[in-house]
Amino acid sequence: MSGINQNTWKFNLMFCFVLLISLSGCKKFLEMPVKDKVPQEALFSNEEGFIDALTGVYLGMDKPATVSTKGLYTNDLSVGMLSVMANNYTNALSSSIADGLYANAARYDYEQVGVKQEIAFFWSGMYNNIANLNNMLEQIDAKASIFSLDHYNKVKGEALALRALFHFDLARTFGQPPLTGMNEKAIPYVKKFTSTSTRFIPLHEALDSCILDLNKANEILAKTDTSKVHEGNLDLFSGYTQNHMNYWATKALLARVYLYKGDYENAMKMAKQVIASNKFPLSTENVAVATATVRDRLFSKELIFSVYSSNLKIINEGLFNVSEGTPLQLAANSKNAIYGNTAPLDWRLSWFDNNTKNVNVPSKYFQDANLPYIMQNIAPVIRISELYYIVAECANAMGDLPTGLLYLNKVRNARGLNSLTETNVPDKAALSNEITKEYKKEFIQEGQTFFYYKRLNKDLKIESGTTVAVPANAYVFPIPDKEVENNK
Repeated sequence: MSGINQNTWKFNLMFCFVLLISLSGCKKFLEMPVKDKVPQEALFSNEEGFIDALTGVYLGMDKPATVSTKGLYTNDLSVGMLSVMANNYTNALSSSIADGLYANAARYDYEQVGVKQEIAFFWSGMYNNIANLNNMLEQIDAKASIFSLDHYNKVKGEALALRALFHFDLARTFGQPPLTGMNEKAIPYVKKFTSTSTRFIPLHEALDSCILDLNKANEILAKTDTSKVHEGNLDLFSGYTQNHMNYWATKALLARVYLYKGDYENAMKMAKQVIASNKFPLSTENVAVATATVRDRLFSKELIFSVYSSNLKIINEGLFNVSEGTPLQLAANSKNAIYGNTAPLDWRLSWFDNNTKNVNVPSKYFQDANLPYIMQNIAPVIRISELYYIVAECANAMGDLPTGLLYLNKVRNARGLNSLTETNVPDKAALSNEITKEYKKEFIQEGQTFFYYKRLNKDLKIESGTTVAVPANAYVFPIPDKEVENNK
């Protein structure tokens, strides 16, 4: 395994399941009590053991038990470091939150002790999850007969898809920008459960490996129940589709990876298939508005895959509703520059509220007291709007301006904005500029804007509006020292 001590993590993330009394009182399959460590032969002796192991990996997407990270997909890759580095919070440079971690991240100071440590935690947390997946995948085929329903295909398919997701996000953080560094060494792509170090491979090989895993996963998950999106189920493992790396999420991630590789044809194909499924419809009204009986700030019906985290309220409070000091904010002039302040108002302005100290802050993850269970404690990983943007960008790159505008306008209309026309957007450069504007609006607090800038190798200082001098290596996280030593 790449720089990971096998004995420290093998079975720290195993979680047990409980029986459902009723659909109205059921829990999400990730909100389960911790199980004691168990021997491997016992863990993988039945279906429940495999499901427990996979559940542990999903929980590890939040905060792996073996490292003191602030959270992977619920912090570093979303509201935390990546959002800071995309300048989603204009006061991050002066923030004392997390002992100045975000102030130093806003300076892209990857050698500062706290930032360097968090990057190392991120690396080890991701590879810890990959190791658990590989252990599971090496055991599962020999135990196929112990599974009921479609659970064998769900466990194996989701495990392969998650392995691709983790490697892809490692490649997007530690690899060079794809336009200039496709042949540069990026990361190890680990497919075996082993303590032996795995060689680093170029970015293009890592992306191809992701695509291979995702295509296998998609083929396997096609054999499961893809008839509808479940919000709850008497079979707990089949419930809460959007908290699984489901069949549609696998296609969506394929679209994301193909686009990162520059394969517009396949990226568009995968994105259109997910859109055409109508499983994750764009909103037709502002469900996030403050006057709504229930504020669905995340437009949750649009989420293809999201991480469940019981830590989300604590993370949110610690960044945007701090008891002492100043919370992270987006200055009013910057907010107006991004979202506008004239009619028709962008529905995404509902993502900003005053906190308990009457300070206006980004509020996408606020947990209202009356929030229905299905909307609680979720952090987006892939949302349907991104797939519309992918089709728009691919069509634009292939010289089809009308199709690009059509798909971009579908999201604009789903955010209360008027359609753009070829009069407003007469050429490829103009449409590309409008897509960039949409990424800035849509993915605040989600981390995807930073990756968008990196994929297109955009000038980070110009695009983000940061006031610091952006170093040449800002798009590339340094490989942790321990990993460098292990791979000498």
